[in-house]
Amino acid sequence: MKKTILKLTTLALLFGMIGCSDDDSTTMVEGDANISVYKGTQSPGDVWDWTLNHDENTFTTVWDYGTFDDVTDDITIEGTYETLASGYLKCTINSVNPSHEEIPADGSAYFYAMQLPDVAMMVKPEGSIKGDLIATVAAGDCGDVVGEYNYILTAPGNGELYDPATEEAYGEVTIVDNGGGNFGISGNKYSLDCANEGACTINSAITGLPTAVCSESGTVVISSNDNETEVVGQFTSAGVMMLDRGQGNGGVLAFQKSASYDFNDLVGAEMIGLAYLPHNNDEKTVPIKFTFEDTGDAILGDGHMITDIYTGSLDPEGVTMRVDGITEGLLDGDLTFDSNGLGTNFVAAMLESNGSKMLIVSSHDPEGSPFILVLVEK
Repeated sequence: MKKTILKLTTLALLFGMIGCSDDDSTTMVEGDANISVYKGTQSPGDVWDWTLNHDENTFTTVWDYGTFDDVTDDITIEGTYETLASGYLKCTINSVNPSHEEIPADGSAYFYAMQLPDVAMMVKPEGSIKGDLIATVAAGDCGDVVGEYNYILTAPGNGELYDPATEEAYGEVTIVDNGGGNFGISGNKYSLDCANEGACTINSAITGLPTAVCSESGTVVISSNDNETEVVGQFTSAGVMMLDRGQGNGGVLAFQKSASYDFNDLVGAEMIGLAYLPHNNDEKTVPIKFTFEDTGDAILGDGHMITDIYTGSLDPEGVTMRVDGITEGLLDGDLTFDSNGLGTNFVAAMLESNGSKMLIVSSHDPEGSPFILVLVEK
């Protein structure tokens, strides 16, 4: 949503619409098994808090529209959700406080979403508020923070100017407990060309992050020396985390590393997801479906855009994901687009939780436009 809701033109890739499964509830608030809570990031650095009431089929989301520490510009959106015949959620807005001319409450503005229960929920602003992907993770606690993570940049701070091949696209972070509720963060960041043994434009340590402090529900805050909030994060027990770096700096999703993953684990997986295309002028976030098989020579994912949220019909043209290898949950390989047969490299972080798999993918199309995917096993 954000500022992109003001600028809507044509679509470079023709995709349809989709939302998310409401089977089983997500992370639950203690004492109420029918409430789900998420926190998420959206380009260029907006933070969203989501609460779903499964008894009433209602939702409330608070959009941190400006700076972290100024709550006077926050927008609270409420509405009802329904489970569509396809199994996805449609969340219709019926209240906005304070009122906002770009977020109507007359039913013309709504969200689609998809979730991996107890792990994450991906949200697509739709209707009259078309906008960028909102990537959220479930609430956890401070005991979930420590670990080593693979991350993918899912909310570029510079939007349509983003070039993953030469800018930060992925990386790895280590979070340690310094005691007293404080956590230290270190790691490395890479541009996408590093994954193809190319020029490797960016290959450097992550610096300038002071100590992080964890509060209730696994929310982490990193403040500057003058106590201004610089980064907000959310951690969950499933090994997923998000970090939002503030306006113009974007945000990331990450999965804890695991040496137990093998790319053969993808064989037989059927996954749906959302592709985020920040260069597109109209449909920046679009639905996609992948199925993975072992061809004997490689593990291949066959991907197609979903053109109808109700029927799940697919665009005949698609994209093929060839998985070359995996190291501690970080995959690499190539994407080939049917329209021209040209291939581009990708990196992806992988997670398995409750018997289902999730992938976060960073790549680009043959013209160099970013192609960020979040995929969840059906």
